[in-house]
Amino acid sequence: MRIAIAATGTALLLCGGAALAAGLGAFDALLAVSGRPLLDPALLRFADGSGWFLPVAAGVAEIVALAGQLWLVFQCRALIHRWWPDLDAQTRALARTAAEELNRDARELPGVQDTRVRLTGTVTRPRLRMRVAFAGDALVGEVYGELGAGPVERYRQAVGMPDLPVVIRFRPAAKRG
Repeated sequence: MRIAIAATGTALLLCGGAALAAGLGAFDALLAVSGRPLLDPALLRFADGSGWFLPVAAGVAEIVALAGQLWLVFQCRALIHRWWPDLDAQTRALARTAAEELNRDARELPGVQDTRVRLTGTVTRPRLRMRVAFAGDALVGEVYGELGAGPVERYRQAVGMPDLPVVIRFRPAAKRG
């Protein structure tokens, strides 16, 4: 999704820059663009002849702008819930304590070098995100099985959420120079 948004943003930025450059006369050597009217004369005649065209065009533009703003609000809300879960203070304290234990237990597993744990989501849909950095010779399947059977299950019990979804992301540990 991020790639599509970045590509769309880049395309719109390039189009806006090209329109600005054309309006300032950067392409006048190729075509006399800056001296021409912004809208085609046929479109202007059509808009003059029909009184409904400009209000409908403005309404459509407002609906598109509103949809874009709503989408942005939902994206910001998802980002906020990722960093600051919508949970009460007692659950957050339990989660913090349980996360320290989960990190400690996970780092004791063979091949695991570093872990990061974060409780995210909302009150109705919480989830646990865990990043595990492992050594190159570690067996990821065994580490995953041991995490799920031991430390992750103890975390669920500690926070009082036996059905808590857990997302574990494995990555090779960065080599330190």
